[in-house]
Amino acid sequence: MRSKFLSFACVMLLGLTMGCGLFNEGPKPEFAAGNEISTTATVVAIDYKTRHVTLKGPDGNLTEISVGEDAYNFDQVVIGDLVDITYLQSVALYLQKSTGEQPSAVTGSGMVRAPKGQKPEGVAYNVLEVKATVENIDYANRTVDIRGPYGNLKTVVVNETVKNFDNVKKGDEVIVRYTEATAITVRPAESK
Repeated sequence: MRSKFLSFACVMLLGLTMGCGLFNEGPKPEFAAGNEISTTATVVAIDYKTRHVTLKGPDGNLTEISVGEDAYNFDQVVIGDLVDITYLQSVALYLQKSTGEQPSAVTGSGMVRAPKGQKPEGVAYNVLEVKATVENIDYANRTVDIRGPYGNLKTVVVNETVKNFDNVKKGDEVIVRYTEATAITVRPAESK
């Protein structure tokens, strides 16, 4: 069972993806998509001195990883613990009338961890937001030419699932927000 901490962190990440929290609140996304991959591995070996741990995956595959000093609860991990790993990736697309600002790119990242002395758990995330200007539109072929923050011109094919495509006008701003996050929870093996 996931902890309240991890649930809170995932809700926070969803907020980042949908436009609140790290960046200023904006319009609702016109398009949003995401992917989540989860797995559970078992700790089969630990070297506290070198900060290496060996995990056994659900298919029996072994992976040795090096654990950085920022994982301050590493000493709470023991052989037999279960490690739940979830990787989230999402993209959201927003459209807004021009604000007169130049195209831009903004990044943010962070980490949320369990208090010292508890079993390790945490979420690390990266968010990239790019603002581009609509330069040209081909409604029949559903393509848009957008100028990015470095002056580059890119032609994008707009998927049929994007609603209100006919409302996009030259000079509008397109904002793309890409979020990537990894959540890890270490828990004792369930007793039988």
